[in-house]
Amino acid sequence: MSIDRNVLDLVKDFSRLEEVEGILLAGSHAMKTNDEASDYDIYIYTINEITLEKRKEITSKYFNYIELNNTFWETEDDGVLEDNNVEVEIIYRDLGWIDGLLSRTLLKCEADVGYTTCFWSNFINSIILYDKRNELNALQNKYKINYPKQLKENIIKKNYPLLMKQMPAYYNQIEKALKREDFVSVNHRIAGFFASYFDIIFAVNEIPHPGEKKLLKIIKDNNLKAPKDMRKNTDTILKLASANSTDILLELNELVNNLDTLLVSEGINININ
Repeated sequence: MSIDRNVLDLVKDFSRLEEVEGILLAGSHAMKTNDEASDYDIYIYTINEITLEKRKEITSKYFNYIELNNTFWETEDDGVLEDNNVEVEIIYRDLGWIDGLLSRTLLKCEADVGYTTCFWSNFINSIILYDKRNELNALQNKYKINYPKQLKENIIKKNYPLLMKQMPAYYNQIEKALKREDFVSVNHRIAGFFASYFDIIFAVNEIPHPGEKKLLKIIKDNNLKAPKDMRKNTDTILKLASANSTDILLELNELVNNLDTLLVSEGINININ
């Protein structure tokens, strides 16, 4: 695997810090799906927080542009390499935190509304670049397990009713928003609908959810089980959303009906309360 020389030097500098337990390469470069627009996702796992001063001292050697301490999702430093304008995201995580999160998902089998197993996919599919005490390797081995049956059931049980079945369902919210001509809300609820929908699809296939990018391509390329006309329905829904058309409800209904057919064929109970 080819990794940018500056990225490797950056990793080496961070590996010298006493706070750092391990460093992972994640994302498209780790999965070998990168293209010319792909950035590097570097995850630095620590036992104690690295001060901003130390982070600035290291990153200033490699970046011609850097945004330190972005905390919109996690704590990260985002920059552009000086030599070749390649973008790099450095994400800082506590080692105990990731262990606890994966334990909650995979051992306690607790489901979320959408994206339940994304952290699992991210962690076990990452490449270890540095591992001070073999902690990252041990954790990867701990969580490289078969998809828990109880987790699969819990994901479907939590997300399926939110599609159309119960009062808070996305379908109902989209219908109300269309009547109000509240098109910002329509798009917001469609995003929520697809988050739950694809959480179900990856659970049915018993593989970790890869995240929000290239989902239809991943499903096709890996020949995963999917409802009939899923790609057509999905494309049509998104086009109708941009046109603010009430026909979107017909497509959502067909999408869920086809999902029902898949679930029933898999022996999964869709009469969930």
